[in-house]
Amino acid sequence: MKFVGLCLGLLMITIIFSCNENGSINNKQTTSPKDTLPGIPGKVVFDDLRENLKLSNADTITRSASYFFSNSQSKDLFILKVTPGMVKTSFAELQIRTSNGTIIYTQKFDAFYFIRGIFEPDTLPKTGGQAAYETFMEHYWKAITPKQFEDYFKKSVDSFFTDIYPIESNKFENLSAWNEDLKGKDFWKEISEDSTIRLLDITCFDCDEGGAVIGYSRRQNKVVTLFDHD
Repeated sequence: MKFVGLCLGLLMITIIFSCNENGSINNKQTTSPKDTLPGIPGKVVFDDLRENLKLSNADTITRSASYFFSNSQSKDLFILKVTPGMVKTSFAELQIRTSNGTIIYTQKFDAFYFIRGIFEPDTLPKTGGQAAYETFMEHYWKAITPKQFEDYFKKSVDSFFTDIYPIESNKFENLSAWNEDLKGKDFWKEISEDSTIRLLDITCFDCDEGGAVIGYSRRQNKVVTLFDHD
């Protein structure tokens, strides 16, 4: 009888640990069918914030556009590359190449840039204080479907170059209001003496808002940030 009791005790211990490696039963997180991205096993979006975002990109994404930038005779090629992997941890890179293939500018940033706007609703509750805001945001985030995540990401990548736009030369004088914030005062002098220099306004991809005005300095032979702005 003692032997039987001992066997039963060992059997119960085995069952408990086989149910849960941490020694606690019913602690395993499950995912409902609606949380799984369609057609892609294991690709899941089931939570609200960046650290829990499980949206992945299977292949390298490349987009490009051309602008007159480093010279007025030929356009430079602007190339966007988004690396494969989880969107919350993968990266994107913007390169500017001259017509002869020389890379004159590179900026690396988080691929999360392409999805972050989906967490910002168009409207917010006007009453109820912080508690109402937190409840509203929780419901809003959890209502976003996997398809909406995928569509938003794709649309953001496809429209990337709308966040980079040339500044018309007849508006350069308006930039003088930023004189106190100028980073490249030598470049500003160069601009005033060379009417063929082109400037671009480019979004800050790793900031919540703002951007910078950049241009190619022929005297310094490099891309220069004229100033940052909100």
